Amino acid sequence: MIPRIGITSSVNKRDYESNDRDVVMLPWNYTKIVDDCGGIPLILPEGVDPDSCMTAIDGLIIAGGRDIDPSNYGEAPESLTKDTRVSQDLWEINLIMSAKKQNMPILGICRGHQLMAIVHGGSLIQHLPSTSPFEEHGAWGGEWSDHQVEVIQGSLLSSIIDSPTSVNSAHHQGVSDPGSLIVSAKSADGLIEGMEDEEADFLISVQWHPEALGQKELIEALVEASRKRMSELGIN
Repeated sequence: MIPRIGITSSVNKRDYESNDRDVVMLPWNYTKIVDDCGGIPLILPEGVDPDSCMTAIDGLIIAGGRDIDPSNYGEAPESLTKDTRVSQDLWEINLIMSAKKQNMPILGICRGHQLMAIVHGGSLIQHLPSTSPFEEHGAWGGEWSDHQVEVIQGSLLSSIIDSPTSVNSAHHQGVSDPGSLIVSAKSADGLIEGMEDEEADFLISVQWHPEALGQKELIEALVEASRKRMSELGIN
């Protein structure tokens, strides 16, 4: 059994064959690492019916990308919350909810980590560099930096990766409130770097980018959880 792993993508304006076209985009390393870990990567474009997507995939990655519109957690946008797309937010929220109803394995990455908090009643810090004590948390605006996170023992995440572990950082927003999720990893400054749902067989989110690190453990765990679910459902 080879699990089909759906990966969300973003719509962006690019010059592609002609000027200023709406282009579906996803960094190649997402599909590459899923393939390397034994899954079949399927890119999901915004707008596809979430319930219909569930019939085509066995596991779900909510990928990184643009900022989440603060209206999703009851706030007005601050000055540096600029690149938002409400239609993408709502589509991915519905994808997560559809996957949860079917107990489908889900992994949220960066933006996906933040969106997972919102789905579960949480909220975000809109700009870490102007929010104490996160002023020096890490790079953003197209830059990358590195730091360590502590994984909380007893969590599902702790059974997958070692603690402490070195991760990358390329974000200016972060989770302030995990909602009903439990926190599974934190950075030294206290930012929530990992979350999970104790009521799901596999629902994990991380603030960093395992696909860019080549951190296969998390992706392998998602693929294996998807394969296990396929077996339980009698899917060949």
